[in-house]
Amino acid sequence: MHLVDVVVPVRDAARHLPTFLDTVRANTLDGARFVVVDDHSTDETPHLLDAAARDLSVLHVVRADRQVGAAHARNLALEVLDARYLTFLDVDDWTAPGRLAALVAAAERTGASVVRTDHVRVDGYRRTLERAPWHVRGAVADAREGIGDSGGRALVDYPYLWAGIYDVTRLDPALLPFDVTLRTASDRPWFWRLHLGAPDVTVVDAPAYFYRRTAGSGSLTQAGEERLLDFLPAYHQVLDLAARAGVAAYGRRAAYGACRIVAFHVEKRGRLSRALQSRLLEGSCHLLARPDDDTFAAAVREFAPPERQLLQALRHAGRGGRP
Repeated sequence: MHLVDVVVPVRDAARHLPTFLDTVRANTLDGARFVVVDDHSTDETPHLLDAAARDLSVLHVVRADRQVGAAHARNLALEVLDARYLTFLDVDDWTAPGRLAALVAAAERTGASVVRTDHVRVDGYRRTLERAPWHVRGAVADAREGIGDSGGRALVDYPYLWAGIYDVTRLDPALLPFDVTLRTASDRPWFWRLHLGAPDVTVVDAPAYFYRRTAGSGSLTQAGEERLLDFLPAYHQVLDLAARAGVAAYGRRAAYGACRIVAFHVEKRGRLSRALQSRLLEGSCHLLARPDDDTFAAAVREFAPPERQLLQALRHAGRGGRP
């Protein structure tokens, strides 16, 4: 068994591979393995990975026989998972030297099954530290405390797979796979399942992870693609998970998260075609119609009046009224 497996889904990433390989070299660690899943790339990625694997024994390349998407690619890596710890890396991002060793050390020091970290958001030449929302660094608590109640930021809504390390030996294997029907936003229900099912969680300081959000990096926040709308079924799953947990505060948190993401995407709907805008609005109406009146009222109370009015109008339409 390896000490830690790093899962890296890759598709047509030739231009990012030099930076990725620099990150691998800067994070050498006894017992570490980088499981790179090539999602049927059509550029030079397969040849470059083969060449790199000949020089870097820590690289383990898995190839999909057809394009399957990031969620399925990660599941292919999970099928060959053979390590105590699991973490993730996106090929167009990079990390500071020694980050992987620091993550493993933090997991061993705290004994937490889930260890989360901050990250640095990269927008062109601008760097912004994004803090993981947690009360005390290094404090280990029940993972459900990361859900909280409506309002503000909660760890369950910090949906960055790579901003953490996970002790596979202490987690139910059923918590790890991703929903392959979600082309994006599969991390949202993934973290809800994790916080509902993991024993404990902590947040620690660690060498930086640099998350690229620059236009052209492939970030869906910059895109106008149909798959962006998969946040809608993803949040239906989140509402289902909260309902099954049977805790009113979790229902309010799930509703609040749904409201936040709907408000974000509706505000930026101009990047979508008219057909996709219609689907976005219709799907948002149905999503916001789901919570009961008290739960929805608690969720929208946290918003400024213009956003609150928008969300109330969408819910009203979803419940049979006119928008």
